[in-house]
Amino acid sequence: MSEYVIDLPESLTIHHIEEHYGNLKMAFLAEADTFKINASNVESIDTAGLQALLILVKDAVEKQKNVLWQSPSESITTGASKLGLTEKLKLA
Repeated sequence: MSEYVIDLPESLTIHHIEEHYGNLKMAFLAEADTFKINASNVESIDTAGLQALLILVKDAVEKQKNVLWQSPSESITTGASKLGLTEKLKLA
């Protein structure tokens, strides 16, 4: 089983998502059975950032890939919880 670690940036907000989305999308295209998302550095995330992650996670799951979170920051867990995305993002 192959794993690929994806390190998220400090900011995933509408102001920064465009510059990061392409890199994240390419990371999710890596040949791997499991994607480990290191989210410990994320300090700020908004709805746009959570939507981008949701698209990427959903696509990975549809391709029968495993998605595991490593140390999701409080910003991510709180934001996902408020929007009801905890399960869809595979945080729970």
